[in-house]
Amino acid sequence: MYDPERGWSLSFSGCGFLGFYYVGATRCLSERAPHLLRDARMFFGCSAGALHGVTFLAGVPIDRTLQLLMDLVREARGRNMSTLHPNFNLCKHLRQGLEEVLPDNVHQIISGKICISLTRVSDGENVLVSDFQSKEEVVDALLCSCFIPFFCGLIPPTFRGVRYVDGGASNNLPVLDSQTTITVSPYYGEYDICPKVKSTNFLHVNITNLSLRLCLENLYLLSKAFFPPDVKVMGEICLRGYLDALRFLEENGICSGSQPCLPFPKEEPELEVSAPGREDPGSGPAEGDELLDHLRLSFLPWDERILDVLSPRLTAAVKKAMKDPGGFLSKVRNSLPVRILSYAMLPCTLPVESAIATVHRLMVWLPHMPDDIQWLQWLTSQVYARVTTCLHPTSRSRMPASSQRASPRTPEGGSAGL
Repeated sequence: MYDPERGWSLSFSGCGFLGFYYVGATRCLSERAPHLLRDARMFFGCSAGALHGVTFLAGVPIDRTLQLLMDLVREARGRNMSTLHPNFNLCKHLRQGLEEVLPDNVHQIISGKICISLTRVSDGENVLVSDFQSKEEVVDALLCSCFIPFFCGLIPPTFRGVRYVDGGASNNLPVLDSQTTITVSPYYGEYDICPKVKSTNFLHVNITNLSLRLCLENLYLLSKAFFPPDVKVMGEICLRGYLDALRFLEENGICSGSQPCLPFPKEEPELEVSAPGREDPGSGPAEGDELLDHLRLSFLPWDERILDVLSPRLTAAVKKAMKDPGGFLSKVRNSLPVRILSYAMLPCTLPVESAIATVHRLMVWLPHMPDDIQWLQWLTSQVYARVTTCLHPTSRSRMPASSQRASPRTPEGGSAGL
């Protein structure tokens, strides 16, 4: 909650591919109430929330952030099985995108300003990291915070030699003081900035600090967090974040549209914005009309005043990110006959693609194999010991005291290769 006397922080929950929501929310805050971002004591983030917090604090332009997210969506949707396809490697694409867009001194910019939520594999405890010594450490921490076991791979990545997985497994909405933290999430729940649903159903669940209202809308959003929808839907989610943040500002009486936007370390290139209903002569089909038509169908009831409050800068960036860079070949590949043919041939192509993907991952894994195998052996022994203790609880009490105090060294070296 916003507290001008005691200060405030901002926390972004983990949400998978729904991170577009945060781009719209922070854009609204930077335009309408820049002091909320400029004077915040600390930023917190988990998974996609941490990814957005780092790119925002690092001054990555909004169009490059949206392009990074859209590329991930297109990479996932370009395969018949979406994110479950063996050729899709989320960590690989995410690392490449982060190394490209983040500045070399990102560790100096964000250290002490953001806490990234991680879950330590060895004991399942939540860890918040906010100090970084290099750009590589920042990327490693983000990959650990986004790593979902089995969904992203088998062997967790490492941060400073210790293995971590998605922070959502232990704390999906990290906060130090809930009374002075503005919470942001794309899910319907008990957050300061989130979608609102008019319903008499007040039932909700809280899982690892993630509050979810029991409604069909959340079931849809949870599915799209793992299996991204069309890019137009992602553009809508981004604009929804802007509108929800604007509602939060108005409800708390802190909306000030006359204040200037926050200055970014990098100058954002100007994008031409065509008026609603008009087509840019140099851009082919009116993609803006396509996005606005999609908004009219999804925002119920539709209010034309929405077009007046949306940020022209954000709308232009969303339009630009929605443009398919593949051109004619991409349209042919995504046409209905080609899609039907690819699904029909899936029983023949999937085994071949799976074999190729397995060989490629094994080749990448070879340099890290000794450390990873040692870690797997240690993990197996820990699981076996716990199962044995549960089945025979008296066996541990009969062990010598020296044996009970001894604990094996945890091999945490290596890097995720599978």
